[in-house]
Amino acid sequence: MTSKEHICISFSTEAGYMNATLSKKLRFSDVVYAIGSTPKAVRLWLQRGLVEIHTPKLIGGGWTEYSFLDIAILALVRSLVNFGVDVPTAGGIANTIMSDHFFPMHKIAELDDGDMPVGSLAMMWGGHRLYLHRDGDQWHMKLVALWESDLDRKKMIAKDFPDRASPGDAEFDPALPSGVATLRREHEPAPVYISIDVASVLRTAFERANESVTYGGEDDAK
Repeated sequence: MTSKEHICISFSTEAGYMNATLSKKLRFSDVVYAIGSTPKAVRLWLQRGLVEIHTPKLIGGGWTEYSFLDIAILALVRSLVNFGVDVPTAGGIANTIMSDHFFPMHKIAELDDGDMPVGSLAMMWGGHRLYLHRDGDQWHMKLVALWESDLDRKKMIAKDFPDRASPGDAEFDPALPSGVATLRREHEPAPVYISIDVASVLRTAFERANESVTYGGEDDAK
């Protein structure tokens, strides 16, 4: 269903802006609130097997407890569905993103008995952008580091050799919104179908999950 480019991701395990850990368990209502969806929609995704999550389905009853990895997958599915991707395809893409890019981190979390801050799942995407486009029935994914750009080299040349510079080279600043937009134009595949700021998607979902755990009410589904 998907093809992908394996790109080295730089991340920090010091991203402790939230106290929750990867091992913390959440209720169904926390998951629904975290991704900004409805109980009916999420229940349909899970009961019909449209989206595969990290937590196995309980056999013989009981309340299912979900992980932050589940929330990451479902939040990405919600974002992709908002772009018009069908749910099973969105679920496959979300699982490819999380399993292929973050497997080493999952192993670290297991070895550390779940002490790694869940914020690391979002922080490791900082400064990156995920681009997806469709070619027939095939989906292609590309993860780019926005700081890896030829524009910085052009800025240095413009500073040292103004007569060789193109208009605007010397003014490039990757810290400004205009610089970020320029970087994205340089890196975007053609044609760009979907562009996702994964760090923002995950960070928002995790913050809402913590809010639900702290202030939420009783669970309403298994």
